[in-house]
Amino acid sequence: MVHQSFLMIQECEKMNKNTLSFLLVFLVIFSLNNTSVSATADQNISDEDILSSITGYSKFIIEDEIEVNSEFNASWESSIILSDQIGTDLLLNSELGLRAQIDIHLGNSDGFIDSNESDLFDQLFRTERNWTNSENGGCCIFDYNPLYSPQGVNLLTSKVVAGPIELENSTWGWNESTDLIGHTDSRVTRIIDFPRVGSLVEEVPLMIFLPADWEYTYSAMGEIFSGEPGEFIVNRSEANVASNIRVTISNNQMPNALGYRTSTGTMITLTSNTLYYGECDDSTLDNNQQWWTLSNNDTLVLTHYGSNLSFISQDYGFQEGDVASIAMYCKDWFNVTDTWYEEIVIDSIFPTWESVISYINENNEIITFDINQSIAVKSDTSISFNISANDPNSESPVDIKIISNKTPNYIHRDVNNLDFSDAFYQNDNVNGLHLNLSERHKAKPPTSWSVNLTISDDAGNTIYEEWEIIVLDGIGPTIVPDLIINNQSISSNNLAREGDLITISLQQSFDDLDSINDTRWSLSIDNGIILDNVTMNQIDKMTLGPFTSGTHVFSIDAYDSSLNHQNLAFGLAISPSLGVDIELISTEIDGKLIEGNTVLFSASLKNNRASSGSGQFCVDSQCGPFVGVPAANSNSPGYFDVELSFELSSSTPISTYFKWQSESAGENGQINIESNIPVEPSWQKPIQTVLLVFVFLSLFVIIVNKLWGVDSQRP
Repeated sequence: MVHQSFLMIQECEKMNKNTLSFLLVFLVIFSLNNTSVSATADQNISDEDILSSITGYSKFIIEDEIEVNSEFNASWESSIILSDQIGTDLLLNSELGLRAQIDIHLGNSDGFIDSNESDLFDQLFRTERNWTNSENGGCCIFDYNPLYSPQGVNLLTSKVVAGPIELENSTWGWNESTDLIGHTDSRVTRIIDFPRVGSLVEEVPLMIFLPADWEYTYSAMGEIFSGEPGEFIVNRSEANVASNIRVTISNNQMPNALGYRTSTGTMITLTSNTLYYGECDDSTLDNNQQWWTLSNNDTLVLTHYGSNLSFISQDYGFQEGDVASIAMYCKDWFNVTDTWYEEIVIDSIFPTWESVISYINENNEIITFDINQSIAVKSDTSISFNISANDPNSESPVDIKIISNKTPNYIHRDVNNLDFSDAFYQNDNVNGLHLNLSERHKAKPPTSWSVNLTISDDAGNTIYEEWEIIVLDGIGPTIVPDLIINNQSISSNNLAREGDLITISLQQSFDDLDSINDTRWSLSIDNGIILDNVTMNQIDKMTLGPFTSGTHVFSIDAYDSSLNHQNLAFGLAISPSLGVDIELISTEIDGKLIEGNTVLFSASLKNNRASSGSGQFCVDSQCGPFVGVPAANSNSPGYFDVELSFELSSSTPISTYFKWQSESAGENGQINIESNIPVEPSWQKPIQTVLLVFVFLSLFVIIVNKLWGVDSQRP
């Protein structure tokens, strides 16, 4: 840059002095601009760097008692040290940092801060920091009004160090103090606001000291408050909004001691544990001291510090009927104490109880169990429980509860009497479809459920009883048949047809407890016994058939080693074989078979096989329209009707037939319906008419003669 300036001066040696002066001023301005840009480029200070580069503290102390509608004295003190690379809003371009700001706006922009420039900034800062209004000074506002400083602020500054603007690790700062006067209004709960506008003084913790017997009450920004109720700290730098931080203070309120007992009865036990817990309700900044005492007939027997108290009455010399005195204490930061108290009677007498556990067997008989032994029932048996209890020491209700591991959250509960029924069955550890074939076919132990009884009186004296319920094998084997043709299971895509051989597989079957080899099997088809009382190996993979078309009823019986029986009956549809087999059912001719007449020929037919087709009904060489030939199924043949109107043009005998074809079966054929049907010639019609008239007249003459003629029988 200097070299370029020198060349430009040489070029201008022949110019007059005014021109030369102009160029020199231009070069100075150009150099200043480049200095500012360089300063800007060097300032890469993040928000985190700014916060970590500011240290110090501030204090706001209320020295007088706070009275209604009165004046009080307070004091303010702060001490702040910060990096001089942090910009200030007292000068422009705060983003450049304080040293660059001083050099540009108070100095000669030469990239260096001398003592004069440092003094200029110190004077500027002292002028700006000479405040009398506590809100402007960044301190506080009391009951919506600023406090004021009658004498002004005592300010001691640490000047910016002389040196280049890029100087690192250099700091400046100040200490200030002042006496303040504030005013209160008529309220009881006081409000203090702390400014949060982004000034440097807000970046250090503010300590607040309240007069005796005054405490922090509440702030919506409580998370940035810490310390004690009467001496607390607000960390304004942690507030994420530019808004006053408000806190309420008041005269200290006595803590509220709240004690609780986990048992809810009117007495406590002698031999089991009794648990109390408590809370001290007070200012959120107050960490109350909490302790308990236990007394027996006004004699202190236990003192315990903490939020809980646990004791066994017997361990501290209590006996039946004694009264235990329990007290909980809460002492706050101001040494004010509140007490919670309870007196409770000791009960050492356990409740009495009776039970009846029973079920109804297959003969409708009530079977009662011995409650001192395990309970064994068949699967799905409903067991009835009847438990009654009472407390001989009081008329308070007795709680009866039964839980079991049968299902999650299993519970039956009532007072004095509990009566319910429930069915118990095998669990998932027995054989089932959830196991692979190898595991499913092995023997399994019976399921065992636990049933636990708890009986508690009002004091908490508790009786425990437990029963084991063993679920015996109560159902027969589960029958899962698979019928196979051509190595594939019978299905809608693999139908069983007339003449097929069928393989029956029972591999998927199982018994809940028995090994599959300990089961016995029987099979009948259409009430005909195929196998009776055989092992699994004898029936599994057996070949059956061939079968005729229609529905055949299979019945499978299975027995386990406990003689539990299971039957599965189902119908198997056997479809006709593929192809077309048309059979004539009946024929009909509507009209006289006389030459010249039009006669309606019709027939009913059926297809006995499983392929469909189409065909035509024909009389001699004349055929009607195509009609569908339906396929037969396992329930019936495919029935259809055909008809054709035919004009008898000659007296030559005629024949009727049905010709058909089937693309699906690749077949065609013809079935003769009626052959050589005679047709009378048309000239026979008049002779037939004369003969008919003659017959009627002859019959008429005979009848008249019988009634009134010579042959009449009348007198």
